Amino acid sequence: MTERQVRVSLLVWRPRDPDHPGDLSAGWPRVLRVRTGAGPWQVPSVLLRPGEPLMAAAERTAYALGLTLPNAHRVLAIDQRAPAGREPEELIVIVDGGWVAEGEVPAADGPRCACSPACAHQRRWAGTDALADDVGLASALGVAVAAIPAFIVNTPATGGPTARPAPAVDHEWPARRSAPPGRRNSRGEGCR
Repeated sequence: MTERQVRVSLLVWRPRDPDHPGDLSAGWPRVLRVRTGAGPWQVPSVLLRPGEPLMAAAERTAYALGLTLPNAHRVLAIDQRAPAGREPEELIVIVDGGWVAEGEVPAADGPRCACSPACAHQRRWAGTDALADDVGLASALGVAVAAIPAFIVNTPATGGPTARPAPAVDHEWPARRSAPPGRRNSRGEGCR
């Protein structure tokens, strides 16, 4: 049997015009990319742990960046990748991380992490040319920017996760905000 893993990616984007985030007349938005050490630049993501709800994994990713998820938990796209070399087959679930205004998530040439000074990831804002080879991510960005209905994932009172088509989204674009100061990670460490 082929080994498989599920990766939950968080699409965080910065519009060219924060007053009109869906307006593409000034160009496509920039997308947050991260890397660890000298590894490749990629969208922030984590592997889904056994038994972990999808949105809990997305929250882990947002937390590491010092962000909180938008109120509507939307799956923007799903991408399946065949095994490559030693890498197993991967199902990538791209979740809406929302948009941020300039300066809310600064780029960092050196190590920067919201939860630990020892964290070694770097950040940068990439143009859409960096998405040319990633059809799933490019599709997810189109869904996010156009406010096209996607799937909303939630946990109903019965405790089981459900997915349902999202209602049509009005074009009121609430601003994304950083995580509240003084948050602590699972080890009780304070976050910057």
